[in-house]
Amino acid sequence: MLRTLSISILTLILCGTVRAQMAFTQVDYNDIPYRKVRTYVHDQQVRGQIEHFSQLKATCADGQELIGFESYQKKYRIKATLEEVWKGYISASPTSAWKTRKSSVALVYDRKKDELKYAQDTCNGSRIGQIVYLHMNLLKGFYHLATAIEITDIIAKNATIELSYVESGINEGKQWITMSEGKNSYVDIIHTSIIRSDSKFRDKYLYPYFHNKLINAFHRNMERQIVQTQKSKKGDNLLAESLK
Repeated sequence: MLRTLSISILTLILCGTVRAQMAFTQVDYNDIPYRKVRTYVHDQQVRGQIEHFSQLKATCADGQELIGFESYQKKYRIKATLEEVWKGYISASPTSAWKTRKSSVALVYDRKKDELKYAQDTCNGSRIGQIVYLHMNLLKGFYHLATAIEITDIIAKNATIELSYVESGINEGKQWITMSEGKNSYVDIIHTSIIRSDSKFRDKYLYPYFHNKLINAFHRNMERQIVQTQKSKKGDNLLAESLK
């Protein structure tokens, strides 16, 4: 009796573990609108010889010596409070945050929930462990590229979001988006990137050109969303005042 019960419990645990792992074979490629991303996702599985999304690894582990990496930094400013900007970036769904003229999200894997979200879906904000598959539309549509970045850390006390490229891509590296109070009611946003691939020429000349266009569009999109939220809030406040 006890032996049978133990076997049954073990079976349930093992079956539950298998069901809890999102497999690459479960991807609905019909819901991924970009051929480059479909190929990229399939190649991740083949090159990495892995079965489940949970097996994907971020590049640049903590404590790793960053020798041979190129480093870039860009600064942005948004007229808002630090609280408004931080909340805007964190609460935005990756599928809307990265939806610009230069990029679109084709797929999001959430490590914590072990689930996939597609381009038409909305994620409940940004969180650690989200792997975002991006389709990049560059050179006015003549050049398309796919990549995957993981949100590896969100540090509220430093207002910092850390992103990392995922293994099996052409690049390895990290990015940090750090916010701080600036002058004249502005918030300063520093976007720092480190990158390394098998081509020094690509890292030094091609990457910064395309990367800057991508993050410029991303931060402009976030600014628009934050400004729109400010306007909506002001409208709500005016309505509340008029109803008093």
